[in-house]
Amino acid sequence: MKRALHIMGYVSFFFTCFIMASVLTFPLSGLRPLAVAEAEKALGKGKKGKSGVDPVVTIGDISMSGLGVMAKRVTVQLGNTEPEPGPTIELDSVWVSASLLSLVSDNKTLQLKADLYKGDVDAEVTIDPKQNVTAVDVKIDGVALGSVGAIIAAAGVPVEGTLNADIDVVLGAAAEKDAKGNIDVRIEDLAIGQGSLKLMAGFTFELDNGVTLGNLVLKAPVDKGQGTLTLGLEGATDVDAEAAGTITLRGKLPQSRLDVDGYFKPTAPFLDKNTKIKSAMELGEQLVLGKAKDSDGRYHFLAKGALQTLRPQLARDNGRRSRATKSSPPAAADAKGADGAD
Repeated sequence: MKRALHIMGYVSFFFTCFIMASVLTFPLSGLRPLAVAEAEKALGKGKKGKSGVDPVVTIGDISMSGLGVMAKRVTVQLGNTEPEPGPTIELDSVWVSASLLSLVSDNKTLQLKADLYKGDVDAEVTIDPKQNVTAVDVKIDGVALGSVGAIIAAAGVPVEGTLNADIDVVLGAAAEKDAKGNIDVRIEDLAIGQGSLKLMAGFTFELDNGVTLGNLVLKAPVDKGQGTLTLGLEGATDVDAEAAGTITLRGKLPQSRLDVDGYFKPTAPFLDKNTKIKSAMELGEQLVLGKAKDSDGRYHFLAKGALQTLRPQLARDNGRRSRATKSSPPAAADAKGADGAD
């Protein structure tokens, strides 16, 4: 036993010295281009088509921090299949490290901490040799959506709100059968400002006044590869909205499939304040909105397909097959009645 303890002590001392030496002497001069190249590859560089624009990643400073790498002033310009560049995301700092135990196993566990948009992200992701995600644990705290240019560019109007999320899912070897865990996302004080709001089916509404949406709550407990998703608004005064459905997870997360039905209904006071929207919706009902409207004045939509190519569409059955009206999430149910609609 004494001899075994001596051997274990020597081995521990060796690994400690090896790790410290690696941290102190790691050649950072070649790390920046490698990090940029790997990040752009992960974002789809070279896969945006002949007329598309590749993603671009820039890193200000990069250094060793503990047993990981710290990058500061990181800018990510997303790619686009269209000729113009995608939106840009800016991160104050990003720290990435690999679990020591995972370095000697087939599955690699990466730990990430990022400061961005007045909030922070703490994540741990495990990836198998085929680059499939087998486990993910992500916590997002206090990210200010009003500072995220990518969201504003996509919506076409100023967006306010604070994003918090707790996502803890073990996907296993076959995510579509084994995944188990929970997805919990909450956006506090969500609001949209004045401007041209881009919606599905090519509709653009001119907002003369802002839209108060209250708190957006998304919950999706996951079992046997499938999450039962509910989404609703708490305390919304301008719009009533709900969604319900399923998400089937895949090891390559962008290939996960969503099957969701939902609806939205502007309140009467909101339409009275935004006469342009009221007129546009009345005109739209003569085109496609009429087929999406049910007898209670709710406009139904659906979102079906892989996350990476998802395009929500207006329903064409007046909401008869919608699950959102049959299994209302508690958050949305609490928000109902603000205008006496339901």
